Amino acid sequence: MFVYMVIAFSYLNQGVERSPTAISRLDLMHAIVSERRINIDSYHHNTGDKAYHGGHYYSDKAPGTVALALPAFYFGSLMLKAVDIPLDSDFGWLISSWVACAGSLAIVTALGAVAMFAWLKKRVPPQTALLITAGFFLGAAPLPYATMMFSHSLAVGCIAIALWALDRQTGRCEGAGVGLAKIKGWVRHHRYELLGGFVLGWALASEYTAGLIVVGMIAVLLWGQWWRLWPVGLGALPPLLLIPAYSWACLGTPFALPYSYQASFPVMKEGLYAIKWPDAETGFNLLFSAARGLFFWSPFLLLSLVGCFRLFRQDLREMLLYYFLPVLQVVVISGRVWDWPAGPTLGPRYLAPMLPLLALPCAYGLLRFPKLGTVLVVYSIALTVLATATDACPANKINNPLTHLHIPLFLKGQFSYSIGEHVLGLPPYVSFAVYAAFLAGGLWWLWRRLGREGEASPHAEGVKE
Repeated sequence: MFVYMVIAFSYLNQGVERSPTAISRLDLMHAIVSERRINIDSYHHNTGDKAYHGGHYYSDKAPGTVALALPAFYFGSLMLKAVDIPLDSDFGWLISSWVACAGSLAIVTALGAVAMFAWLKKRVPPQTALLITAGFFLGAAPLPYATMMFSHSLAVGCIAIALWALDRQTGRCEGAGVGLAKIKGWVRHHRYELLGGFVLGWALASEYTAGLIVVGMIAVLLWGQWWRLWPVGLGALPPLLLIPAYSWACLGTPFALPYSYQASFPVMKEGLYAIKWPDAETGFNLLFSAARGLFFWSPFLLLSLVGCFRLFRQDLREMLLYYFLPVLQVVVISGRVWDWPAGPTLGPRYLAPMLPLLALPCAYGLLRFPKLGTVLVVYSIALTVLATATDACPANKINNPLTHLHIPLFLKGQFSYSIGEHVLGLPPYVSFAVYAAFLAGGLWWLWRRLGREGEASPHAEGVKE
């Protein structure tokens, strides 16, 4: 599954022309590699997502995504140098961005898909786990966001890994020994907590809107096992230190964020970085509108509403984790009224961090309505693939990108950058057909392979529960 997902996330790329959020991070990487500096003075005209302080411009984004992607970006710059192509040329921008996305976001997001599948397999039949995992990673935010330098696919992947790592019972470490042997025993005993803390820390260091989900997950998953908090906190510390380190480098203080010095959008300085009181109309738009609605673009997520009824019959911990936290995320993000579409993007990107928490309710919903649920999953994947393969950066002014952008682009044969068309030289429709066939064929192969395992699974009985 890992290789399948990496290819799925790497085959397409949105380029660098349309997304100021992605360009802001690319500006920073270009400045670091080309000029050995952290300000983006030479590139700031590319994007409005920038901070201004002390006579210099800086990327205002959380630093984790750039820190993760920088090695792959640097490798891409060496590839370009080897063939004598300037990094700052149009082609250099495209290739370095593509390599950076494939060498960082695609890998972590694919690991998140593997982790979600492994975690769901403990609760539901393997084929159900596969369908839900495919829905979340190919029929929702991770696919389009992994094809450009966004942080949200990274956050989803990290949170999915953390859910797999931390959703378990771990006793206190009572190991004997002294010195180094005792430390090794403690690390071995708390390896899942250290991993879970590390990926949650990296999610927060990459996407600040993941903070509510990160803190909520730690509180609920460690409920009654507070001795696990220390290794989780220790694991989270290294990536979290990226935040004050970047602020110090840019602003001269670790106690402020570049968002406080936003150069293009003064409203970002109001409220909690433009988030104010919850707004019902904005909440509705985030969930149901054709422009950015979560359930419009990924309708299989409606299965989570069915699955929540099953959660009501289980313990309070699971209700808090899989129902209350996502609802709270929607309520809080609805307070960002001034720019609720969040720029040129597909779907409600600030809701992306909550997606892994909906996986189990969706799986329960699929078990309750297997035929309808399967249709919704397949439709969501088809819709997201179509949008990502044409243009995953619809402008705010487009009220219905599906009918006013994606379908017209498809009919004209105008697609996003792809390996098939722009590397192998295939005709546009052939390149798209190859990608679609790979996704469908790979999913079918995995489904058939898991069939026998599902027949022997202890979850196979009572599927219609």
